[in-house]
Amino acid sequence: MAQNRNAPLLIGAFSRLSRLSIKALRLYDELGLLRPAFTDEITGYRHYAPSQVSQAEEIGLLRQLDLPLQAIRQLLDAPPDERGSQLTEMWNKIDTHHERRRDLYDYLLKSPRFTSERSPAMTTLLSRTRLAPAQPLVSLTRQIFIHDLEAFYAEARERLARFITQQGGQKSGPLIGIFHGQVNTDSDGPVEIALPYTGTLVPEGEFALRVEPEHYEAYVALERRRFHFPEILTAYDATRAYAQEVGTPGPLSPREIYTGNWEHCGPDDIVGEVAWPFVPEDGR
Repeated sequence: MAQNRNAPLLIGAFSRLSRLSIKALRLYDELGLLRPAFTDEITGYRHYAPSQVSQAEEIGLLRQLDLPLQAIRQLLDAPPDERGSQLTEMWNKIDTHHERRRDLYDYLLKSPRFTSERSPAMTTLLSRTRLAPAQPLVSLTRQIFIHDLEAFYAEARERLARFITQQGGQKSGPLIGIFHGQVNTDSDGPVEIALPYTGTLVPEGEFALRVEPEHYEAYVALERRRFHFPEILTAYDATRAYAQEVGTPGPLSPREIYTGNWEHCGPDDIVGEVAWPFVPEDGR
């Protein structure tokens, strides 16, 4: 008797045919990526249609590109004529991520953590110190991971400026990003984005008002080409090292000060500073 090629397959047989593990198939079912054709209500057994093999293989190949499951689901739901462009966009993001990882590897290899020699990039950064005056700040603070940091900057910059204007105040200095903790794929800060202002403001919702005290800080000015991760880590290393030479750590967190107009700056134009607050040796 000839076997029916369209007969449903139990998960074990479908696993062998698609070359995906049973564990993976169960996960894809739970996430809605690859549902069985039907599940027996009495036994709970999953039954797959032979026509689903190609989709299963496609999911397996996409996973080898290190695409997250959510991105794969988005691709599978996309119209056929849009899937190619969406895959290209996703791959470009992965490629950018790999480039950053290579840059981070280069930074670590040249840093004092892995070599006894000072990094050439670090020695070219001229750290200085200054007395930063006390100033009122309006800020937004958020627990955030590295992949959401750029979007938070853009959102906070626009919202803070609008908040100051709506309450009749005026911006009195450049935007500041204050890092109260590390921000990476595992640590979420928090990050405080702040704007100095003049006038009388009233706190509202997420918007916090405070006066940052007068303090000393070591700082370096950076060109646009250096103001990105992980290149900017060298500036943090340089300012922290210099602050430790002339004083001791204080209660204030390191920060980035965005002094330039990014939209009209070239790669060698100064666009901002990295600053590390400290307490001078005499304790002033």
